[in-house]
Amino acid sequence: MTYEAFDKYRSVVDEANRLVHCYEDEEGNRFYVEPGFYEGLMGFREKRAEDFPRIMAALDETVKKNHKVIFTADFESPWITRDGYIYREIFDLTDPLGIFVEDKSRGSDYGD
Repeated sequence: MTYEAFDKYRSVVDEANRLVHCYEDEEGNRFYVEPGFYEGLMGFREKRAEDFPRIMAALDETVKKNHKVIFTADFESPWITRDGYIYREIFDLTDPLGIFVEDKSRGSDYGD
């Protein structure tokens, strides 16, 4: 599965973990995008399409500033660990931008 949102970056094959997509920007900064993070990112693209370019700009800025980043769904339980890398979740990008998606899902009323 290709992650079309990252087409502008160079794809890198990490032989130690082929399940997590790895990319490099034009400056050689490397970052990983775990599947859970990508799903969250696509959720924002679906629900906040007008803000998606700002989210991707924040992601790019995070990579340029920190040089080694793992974008994960849960920093307490990431799929991969790499020395010298920092972890960022989707809300680390969207919250400072004031971009929110309200989760209105709730459990079923059946069985009450």
